[in-house]
Amino acid sequence: MQLRYALRYNGHAGEALLTWQHDGERYALALDGRGAAGGRPLVAQASQGVLDATGLAPERHLDRRRGGRQQAANFRRDIGRIGFSGPAVDYPAWPGAQDRLSWLAQLAAILGAGHAAPEVRLFVVDARGAGGLWLLQRQPDERLATPVGEGLSQLWQRDPPRPEGLKVQVWLDAQRGHWPLQLRFTAQRSGDVFELRLLAEPQAPP
Repeated sequence: MQLRYALRYNGHAGEALLTWQHDGERYALALDGRGAAGGRPLVAQASQGVLDATGLAPERHLDRRRGGRQQAANFRRDIGRIGFSGPAVDYPAWPGAQDRLSWLAQLAAILGAGHAAPEVRLFVVDARGAGGLWLLQRQPDERLATPVGEGLSQLWQRDPPRPEGLKVQVWLDAQRGHWPLQLRFTAQRSGDVFELRLLAEPQAPP
């Protein structure tokens, strides 16, 4: 499946394509975001791994921002650790641990399986060595107007444990497999904002 989004990233506008594929055993998820002026790369992320009893089990997560150096997180479940291409830090490879892209598909799968509790806990790492528990809490549903129409969406929000941390908000549509109608990351220390807004109905990849 492919989903096309309007992208806003620190004052830059463009479009992003989210591509999701799996064969029942392995998955691949990719996000390609480019600026409106000349198609300049703004963000390129990928996650690949297997599907197991806990859902998505990432093996490798790649992240490149604005044409800079690519960074990676490597999930070494054979030794039970998550390591990185840059900083010399690591974390336990907890069952169900996710990366900064795979968590979207994991949340969609959890909700699609009928999860009814008001919160979801996921251990999430990025490709730069940051990691921690995300407590995603369901907020009151919101009516959201998008280019694909107006409807009621489920709002899930992560408030960071420290005021300067990363705030996450995602508006999900149960009619579209709980994939995001809108997604917003806000880095509260710097004020940086990354936002996606669905532009078209999901399509099968070519």
